[in-house]
Amino acid sequence: MIKDEKKALRKKILAERAAMDPEEIKALSQIILEKTQELECFAEAGTVMVYVSYNDEIYTHDLIRGMIASGKRVITPTCRNDHTMALCVTESFPEGFEKTSMGILEIPEEKAVTVSEEDIDLIISPGLAFTLEGKRLGYGGGFYDRLFARKRTDCLTVCPVIDRFIVDDIPTEETDLPVDIIVSEKKTIFV
Repeated sequence: MIKDEKKALRKKILAERAAMDPEEIKALSQIILEKTQELECFAEAGTVMVYVSYNDEIYTHDLIRGMIASGKRVITPTCRNDHTMALCVTESFPEGFEKTSMGILEIPEEKAVTVSEEDIDLIISPGLAFTLEGKRLGYGGGFYDRLFARKRTDCLTVCPVIDRFIVDDIPTEETDLPVDIIVSEKKTIFV
């Protein structure tokens, strides 16, 4: 069954990523996010939604601070119980953020100014693994697939990833939506 295949692949990738040196992840993150910021779609985007990294993810904290400093309108997600996200205007970081039970920094929704999907020009999305065709393996909550389904058609999704997690195939279901651009330390893939 596809759900079981995804679960097995997710477990394998998480274990591989956890085994990496955190300093290596940070160094690769810097290279990958510098390449992301060189993309034309990044330069042209006024409002950028970006995930707040935690654990072994591509580290986005410096990127968030840099975008705020450069005058971009930055949106970060706050996860809701119904597996949707509140899209929170982020004017400083990490001030105003609180750790969730999962250890993720979020702006409490009741304290946030939120926007709709329509307001976002570019989404920088997390993922565990990707394929050259733009298939994405997330964490299994469906938060980003729901967001991708509701975003503007001209809003691109950019996914930073360490090159070794670009894989040959990912089992997908109808609700798993492909991404537009994948950026690793070795290549940039325009799907």
